[in-house]
Amino acid sequence: MRKFSKLDLNSITNNNRMNVFNCILEAKKINRSVIAKKVDLSIPSVMSITEDLIEKGIIYAVGKGESQGGKRPEMLMVVPDRFFFIGVDVGRTSIRVIVMNNCRDVIYKISKTTESVESDQLIGQITEMTMNSINELKLPHERIVGIGVAMPGLIERETGRVLFSPNFGWRDVPLQDKLKSSLPFNVLIENANRALTIGEINNMQLKSNSCIIGVNLAYGIGSAVVLPNGLYYGSSGTSGEIGHIIVENHGSYCSCGNYGCIESIASGQAIARQARIAIDNKIQTSIVEKCGGDLKKIDAKLVFDAAKEGDSLALSIVKKAADYIGKGLAIAINMLDPEQIILCGGLTLNGEFFIDMIKEAVSKYQMRYAGSNVQIIVGKSGHYATAIGGAWIVVNNIDFLSNS
Repeated sequence: MRKFSKLDLNSITNNNRMNVFNCILEAKKINRSVIAKKVDLSIPSVMSITEDLIEKGIIYAVGKGESQGGKRPEMLMVVPDRFFFIGVDVGRTSIRVIVMNNCRDVIYKISKTTESVESDQLIGQITEMTMNSINELKLPHERIVGIGVAMPGLIERETGRVLFSPNFGWRDVPLQDKLKSSLPFNVLIENANRALTIGEINNMQLKSNSCIIGVNLAYGIGSAVVLPNGLYYGSSGTSGEIGHIIVENHGSYCSCGNYGCIESIASGQAIARQARIAIDNKIQTSIVEKCGGDLKKIDAKLVFDAAKEGDSLALSIVKKAADYIGKGLAIAINMLDPEQIILCGGLTLNGEFFIDMIKEAVSKYQMRYAGSNVQIIVGKSGHYATAIGGAWIVVNNIDFLSNS
């Protein structure tokens, strides 16, 4: 007979407790007998776990349910304000903060323009926005499980150190340590594309027996791979850099240091840059009128608006972006054969107009018969998806039930 170590037994106990809690959370309202069947535990085990959770104020009894032939069962629900999880999306143009309660409802959100890309100033803005959010909601500090910060770039998973962030020009910044010194809470740092993907998967309640790829089409372009047992990081923690696949020899310079990356051609910043260059070269376009002659006002949305109206320059830029994004997705499909690809980020908000172009390009470039089961879908969480994902990183990585 196998003998379990104390660590094994603790892990089993914690896992059972989390399974019971998640069962109550997903059901909204449920009795112990049904919980026991769903999580495959004995009723006495479920009784012990639920009594402990009630004592800690994590769940509560809400009266009796309908009888199934015997006594009416006691119904259980999760206490919404027992724990709070904070997510922060650190973007090149804006910082977003959300607060999620114990029922996984977003109860607060705020967005502000990124004031500076200099690390200390940016950390100061993150700290201020986070504390202002907590104070505005009057949240008890002891109920805040932690803060999940989603940051673009390569993150050292064990330390939360930003090894390299092309969008911010950062190298070797100890972001987690600096935030821990300025915030009295647990702080976790995660790559923004991974946080975004986790946020969308939880919001859409997706489950996969193989893998899901989330692709962030925004100011930059990145991705994340999620396997049935969680995020796939790779041997050095740098997986998912789909935006830095080189698709154009001697192409545009990319902030990563290479030339011709997908991000340098098809990202939001690249789309706007190509429009400005074309206008400087005296190419006629309605974009000039839309920006009032001020080329600094040109962004990706303005280019998309012009393309939808049939502007030839804008259409050519958008079609080229969709083509290269499709090529990158086809490479990912050929290599990984995912079950689903979730397209997220600001560029997807331009609607089916752009998504259809991408799907057409994928069909053109993927290997025949490869990825025959893949579904390409669009995320539903909107502008706050990455911040929501940051909160979910806390949920998934801190054992708040055992430590309460």
